[in-house]
This record gives sequence, C-alpha cells and structure tokens, in this order.
Amino acid sequence: MLPRRMAMRVVLIATAIALLPAHAQSPAPTRSARPRVMVALVFGQSNAGNWGESRRTAGPRVLSFFRGRYSRARDPLPGADGNGGSVWTRLGDRIIAARLYDRVVFVPASIGATEIAQWAPGGILHKDLLRNVREAQQARLVFTHLLWHQGESDAALDTPAEDYQQRFRAMLKAIRALGVDAPAFVAIATRCGQYLPHETIRTAQIGLADPKLGIFPGPDTDQLGPEYRYDGCHFSDAGLEAHAEMWLQVIREHKGKMEATQRRPG
Repeated sequence: MLPRRMAMRVVLIATAIALLPAHAQSPAPTRSARPRVMVALVFGQSNAGNWGESRRTAGPRVLSFFRGRYSRARDPLPGADGNGGSVWTRLGDRIIAARLYDRVVFVPASIGATEIAQWAPGGILHKDLLRNVREAQQARLVFTHLLWHQGESDAALDTPAEDYQQRFRAMLKAIRALGVDAPAFVAIATRCGQYLPHETIRTAQIGLADPKLGIFPGPDTDQLGPEYRYDGCHFSDAGLEAHAEMWLQVIREHKGKMEATQRRPG
C-alpha cells in the first residue's frame, strides 16, 4: 500500500487531470501535410532528351521513373536517348528551390530526330509512349504535367501546320483515354543547326493552345540562338540552364493562375 502522504498526492493529481478541458487532456494529433508531388511526362525529341552539353545530378527530391523503377534524377535520364545532359535535372532543382512542389518525378520519353507522326497513333513510338504512361500509373503516380518539346524534325520536313496539330491532338487524346487529365504544355521548338525558326511549325505549336482541351503554351526555345547551342542545335550548358528557367516560368505562372482561380468565390 502507498504511504498516506503519497496516496493523497496521487488523488490530487488525478483530480486535477479530470478537471482539465477535454482538448487539454487529449490533444488532437497533428498530421503533417502530404508532400506536393509534381509528376511530369517529359517527351519529344533530342532537346527533350539527353543531348545537352553537360550532365547533371539533381537534388535528392528530384526523381526519374522508367520501367517500374525510381532513381534519383541523374543525366543521362533513362527513358530518353542521348548520352549527355538534360534540361529536366536542372528544372527539377529549380522547382524545388522555388517551393512550387516538395517532390518532382520525371517520366522521360524522348527520342532524337523524331517527327510528330512517329508519336501519334499509328507511329512507331506511340505504343511505347503509352506504355510509359501506363507503367507510371501502375506505380500509383498521378501526372500533374505533360511537357512536350519537339518540332525541329517537322521544321526540316516542312510538315503542314494542320497535320502537325492533328497528330498532336490525336496523340494527346490517346493519353487522355488512359485517364490522364494533366495540363499539356507545348514548347515552341523549330530551330536546329542550319534550320532557322520555321514559321509554319511555330504557328502550329502556338495554335495548339486551347484551355478547353487542357493545352497551354510552353516556352519559346527558338529564342535561344547559336550562342546557347554547342553544335548549333543541341543546348550548351548555358542553353540548358536558360531552357530550364523558361520551363520554370511557364509552370510557375500556370500554377499561380490555377491557385488564384480556386481562391475566387463561387
């Protein structure tokens, strides 16, 4: 048995606890907010792949996903061809530094010297593109962005604007059919080596923007001239940095607009 003095003390403590407000007795557990994760399909041709002048390893919160496996985003990224650097490792670090998202996952699907017909339904790359999307979904990744950078090959081929737009929309429709409703951003990209900015393809890319279809303008990388390209076509280290900054501004502006819309009273 407890000594009388100690027993009295226990009773007093128990009484004091019983008289505390309910919230003080059992404070509600605090939940840490879920991390905001950006999941981006990054697809197109060489300047969306690993053809940049210098490689880079992104920070630990920037990942790549390919064939069911996650890895820290290190150039050259799996899922894209080329053996050099990419714009995406640089963009991922910028996204984190700008606090737009807490984590970034890139799903690369880029092949150099490809035209849009090869990515559209019936093209040799279309099924593999959809496979990349499905595998990401099977890993419970939810796409937040579709970042398309392609057009240099179609500029060289002089593809009609109507054909370019029809093929892009058909490709996007197939992605949407898999349940992906993320906004698609179309870069303006036609400059490569001896081929100067191509007005027909530029017009087609600009004309694809349609908020009703979830299509928005991407960066105009034709603005990055030879001084940003180590071989006249592919981006130098300075070009990769400038390219990444362009994408950052596009993503930041779009996110800001969406958040402002959500805050407006209905």
